[in-house]
Order: sequence, then C-alpha cells, then structure tokens
Amino acid sequence: MSRFIGVVFIYVAMVVACSGVGLFMLIAPARFGNLICESFQLFPEVRPGDWGKKLFLRILGIGLLAFAFRFIIRIAQAN
Repeated sequence: MSRFIGVVFIYVAMVVACSGVGLFMLIAPARFGNLICESFQLFPEVRPGDWGKKLFLRILGIGLLAFAFRFIIRIAQAN
C-alpha cells in the first residue's frame, strides 16, 4: 500500500508541476521570463514591449499544459 501511495504521489506531483508552470507561463509570460532571466540567466529580459518573447513563452505554456493533459489521458487509459 505504501508503494502505491508513493507512485501516486509522483504522478500527481508531475501533473501539478507541469500544469502549474504551464499556467504561469500562459497567464504571466513577462514575469516567468524575467524569473528565468534573474535566476538562471537562460532567457533574455522581457520588457513590456517584447511581444515576441511573450508569445514564445505562451506557446511553451500551452505545450506544457497539453503535455500534462496527455499525461492524464495516458494514465486513465492504462487502467
């Protein structure tokens, strides 16, 4: 029983993490881009007029949400 709970916890954590980051990227792309810029220096700073960077981050956010949705569907089909 405890192994089952551990596996369920890992799956739930993966879905919540993917969907949470995807929603954050979709709702606040400038904040997410600047968070990545300040924390890891992996993405250039997002200024208020940078519509291309915001669009790119929103598309990535939609991709993460689609991945989480697909993950849920695959888990449901496995049962």
